[in-house]
Amino acid sequence: MSTLAPDARKIQANSGEKTFTLLQAVAVILVSATVFVASGFLVGKTFFWKTIEDTRIEQQLAYFKAKAEAEPKVPENRVNLGYTYFLKGEYKQALQHFKVAISIDPKYADAYYNIGLVYNEQNSYDEALEAFSKAAKLAPRDYKHYMMMGVIYNKQGNYQSAISALNRANTEKPGSADVIYQIGIAAEKTGDKEGARELYQTALNYDPKFEEAKEALARLK
Repeated sequence: MSTLAPDARKIQANSGEKTFTLLQAVAVILVSATVFVASGFLVGKTFFWKTIEDTRIEQQLAYFKAKAEAEPKVPENRVNLGYTYFLKGEYKQALQHFKVAISIDPKYADAYYNIGLVYNEQNSYDEALEAFSKAAKLAPRDYKHYMMMGVIYNKQGNYQSAISALNRANTEKPGSADVIYQIGIAAEKTGDKEGARELYQTALNYDPKFEEAKEALARLK
């Protein structure tokens, strides 16, 4: 843990809002890391992986099409079908099915979350944030909504908001290598190289095969 004074680690919002002390985030995450690593629990970096064979995707598509036709009023079937289209890169079709799920159940958080994934892939970040925010309101204990908000804020250069969202994600699911890595990005982009190195190393402690974290550490040496 760094011995830098707290005020040397402040992240300033782009809009000139109240500063957030990154030292708090680093401290919480490193404490969580100690607990999880000591218990032998490692979090694999699987969140963004979409490496599914084309044949399997087609089989999955056929299966969920049949499910949606057999049970057209079950929102989960529509979300699963839409996500399969998302894996295929057919975003228009994906959005259609997610919106059908919402028409069936306006409080179905997974539908909004998946809409956010599509908009993120299309670089429509404001729309993605709106969708993830709705998902978070409907399912406030699900860490992935806050994590994806943090990812978007990092892309937009809004590091203050990124840290806030990612800290919430870390609260809901301590030990996510993806969350810790994203906080590291915010630290690096705001000039806190030492804090970023600590965070990238912590992400690697959870997932030793986390290539992006390895590259980030090498970049900061």
